[in-house]
Amino acid sequence: MKKLLALSLLLLGLSLGAKEPILHQGIITQVLHGGGYAYLEIDKKGTKHWVAITDMPINPGLEVRFIEELVAENFTSQALQRKFDRLIFTSSLEYRTPIPESDHLAFIKERVDRSPYQTKETLSVYEVVKNRQNYKDKSVQVRGKIVKISSNILGRDWVHIQDGTGEKEVARIVFTGEASGLKVGEIVTAKGKASLDKDFGSGYIYPIILEESTFQK
Repeated sequence: MKKLLALSLLLLGLSLGAKEPILHQGIITQVLHGGGYAYLEIDKKGTKHWVAITDMPINPGLEVRFIEELVAENFTSQALQRKFDRLIFTSSLEYRTPIPESDHLAFIKERVDRSPYQTKETLSVYEVVKNRQNYKDKSVQVRGKIVKISSNILGRDWVHIQDGTGEKEVARIVFTGEASGLKVGEIVTAKGKASLDKDFGSGYIYPIILEESTFQK
């Protein structure tokens, strides 16, 4: 779909610029259908965006997130006979299921001084978080419990890991990569490259995040 969107916009004389992906999140307040697309008005904390996706059944009220892939200024939909001052095209729309998120979490609530999972080859979560400047752009291994998994966001899976360590409360660290076959509650050794102060937009800023990660049970 991305190639089709890109081609369509190029044919319309719109420019495409390579840039870091911008992640948005908000509530659908209005849905219009026409010409093979669904046009969604999305409220992001009081700021409204119009977003175009391949047509699909979707209702107002859903909380969604999406990557800003292509932007068209003063875009006119012939099918709707409507002009949009700014229209975002995306093929990565995701929305929350009605299943309570708490049913898919396994947070460790009691803090410990030493991780019960740590090995000679791994570091504790607290060590990596506290002394993150020491690990910038380096490969880091942590063994701990998967407490949350967010799948297929920005083209990767986000695996949240705790081991009970922390300063005043239990710390958590996020590894991103391919996490198929992993489940919340499992103990794994995660290895990834440390990036600091990573800003994904829409308020998603990570003091440290481990990318291009691999996981071993």
